[in-house]
Amino acid sequence: MAPRRRTFMGLGLAGAALVAALVVAEHQGWPFLREPVQRAATRAAAVPVRLEGPFRLHLFGRPRIEVGQLNLASAERFGAPHLVDARGVRLSWRWGDIWRWWRGDRLRLQALSADALDARLRRLGDGSANWQLGAREPRPETEPLGGLPRFGSLVIGQGEVDWKDPIADVDIGIRLRGREGEAEAANAGYQASFRGRYRALPLRLQAHAGGTLPLLNDPEAKPDAPWVPVRVEGMAGAARLRFDGEAAALLGLPRLRGALALSGPSLAAVGRPLGITLPRTPPFELRGTLSQGDGVWRLQAERAHIGSSRLAGDLRFHQRAQPRRLTGELQGQRLALADLGPAIGAGGGAAAPAPQGPRRVLPQRRFDLPSLQAMDADVRVAIESLDFGTRAMAPLRGLRTRVRLAQGVLRLDDLRAEVAGGRVEGMTQLDATVRPASWRARIEMSGVDVAGWLRGLRREGAAAPSAARALKRERERARQGGEQGLKSYLTGVLSARLDVTGAGQSTAEILGSLDGPIDLRLRDGTISHVATEAMGLDLAQALGVVVGGDRPLPLRCARFDLRAREGVVEPRLAVLDNRDSTVHVAGRVNLRDESLALRLVTQPKDWSPLSLRTPVTVGGTLGQPQVGIEGGRLAGRVAGAIALGAAAGPVAAVIPFIERGRQEQGDPCEPPAPAAPANKR
Repeated sequence: MAPRRRTFMGLGLAGAALVAALVVAEHQGWPFLREPVQRAATRAAAVPVRLEGPFRLHLFGRPRIEVGQLNLASAERFGAPHLVDARGVRLSWRWGDIWRWWRGDRLRLQALSADALDARLRRLGDGSANWQLGAREPRPETEPLGGLPRFGSLVIGQGEVDWKDPIADVDIGIRLRGREGEAEAANAGYQASFRGRYRALPLRLQAHAGGTLPLLNDPEAKPDAPWVPVRVEGMAGAARLRFDGEAAALLGLPRLRGALALSGPSLAAVGRPLGITLPRTPPFELRGTLSQGDGVWRLQAERAHIGSSRLAGDLRFHQRAQPRRLTGELQGQRLALADLGPAIGAGGGAAAPAPQGPRRVLPQRRFDLPSLQAMDADVRVAIESLDFGTRAMAPLRGLRTRVRLAQGVLRLDDLRAEVAGGRVEGMTQLDATVRPASWRARIEMSGVDVAGWLRGLRREGAAAPSAARALKRERERARQGGEQGLKSYLTGVLSARLDVTGAGQSTAEILGSLDGPIDLRLRDGTISHVATEAMGLDLAQALGVVVGGDRPLPLRCARFDLRAREGVVEPRLAVLDNRDSTVHVAGRVNLRDESLALRLVTQPKDWSPLSLRTPVTVGGTLGQPQVGIEGGRLAGRVAGAIALGAAAGPVAAVIPFIERGRQEQGDPCEPPAPAAPANKR
């Protein structure tokens, strides 16, 4: 036989022997590689790794290892006896994933299952974690357990997971008890209990799985893990939770879907630990469906009762987005502003210390400004009725707006609503990125029946009609006079425009720094005869009203052109004009200390034989107004009457109280046009 041929035959036999040896070794599970694999794993993980008990390794096809006991140590500085101590372990991987891990990527494993597991997960304040296998320095993580190896599936039969992470504010224990293989199918699967704190939210939950449910799934892998029936119930903080549906994993970013029932003392108490900005509210109850996939939580709330509010919605929380983001739609039949009172600084929640001195009216409670920077949001709102929480004001109807929260700036755009036959439009913005927080509002009102909106203007027991046509008919009858009793002290069609700014951390602080124009106009209205005469203290007219009844006077016009500067509101023009008299208002309202300093002067248009007309003053505070008169002018009339009565008889004493009246020229509700400049020759 030729030497070359013998060489080829030798190589062929050696190759065949090698292949046969590999096949035999693969079939037997490479038992002699236990020690080499253990040493290689120790070097790669940078912590001692022990493989004990039965050992089988398969390197071809789907590489995998089966071992009776796997123990991964934890570095001493983490204060844990080990990272993982598992029994009955089955681990599979892909060689490409191992190569990428060796080059510095996160370790990704196809599947890990264990009959029993004891895991001690620890992270320190510097960011280093004992699960960052092979890491030479701390790795930043954007989510809890983000540095753990990624698993296509992690299935645990029974055991314990003890997780402590001060950065994520997690200290939780998970206990697993498998029930696979029991006689009754209803008892198959396992139970999991959660006790501890997750992001400052205390948890006491029980999970019941109808089958072997993975503890972790790789969210980037193909979502082909089977769905398993799951029921979770218990307490999350002060909220009671029940979820009944199915899931593919319990931790990380699981896939799940099912019915949710949640109730508690406040939405904020639930949202804050999860990184979701929600307002402080009265007790709530929520029912709907909850699902999660691709890092997006979706809540389809069929019923959300918050205090007396009745809402529903379809909301999505994008957990992987940076920053986290809330989107969707919020609808409802009724939203009571009082239910959001704590969020806008109007009381509720934990009581703030009562301010010293006179009673304050403007809300003093500070906003939760840091929460506005915890996430972004873009939510469309459609509320059929916005209730202001007082019988003195009619609710807004058909409220539509778009709530945007981006980088700490909260905006309500495209704000539209209807009330008392008119419309309200505008926007408002709160910027929490500056100190103090800045606020701006641009609001316009048109066609609003003031008596239909401000129910406090109506006599006690007189209900305001809700339809715009009925309001208009009532207003027109009042302008025509007649025998009908007066139902409102003031009527008319209101239009308003304001463009104001403010700064502060509460409603009171913002209004106390208010700056900008406020223009209010009233047309086609009426005013109570009693109110007009009271402003001028016309005794004869007032007695006539008492005898003949309070009939409304057609209101020629009303105009309040106001300017706010650093919380002080002063009128540039403030006037009410009817056929009987013209009332001019001067002075100021100081929103910083809530003090009033107003002066009402009535100019009569008619002849009155017994007038005590004198300016009316309004002082005190918003909480305790004090109405009075300027005594000097009245005292002068009284002194003149006494002197004339003594000199010419009792009849002459009436002369100082007679007013002839005066008709004003032009429109008192419009400022006079500026004089034209003189021509220079």
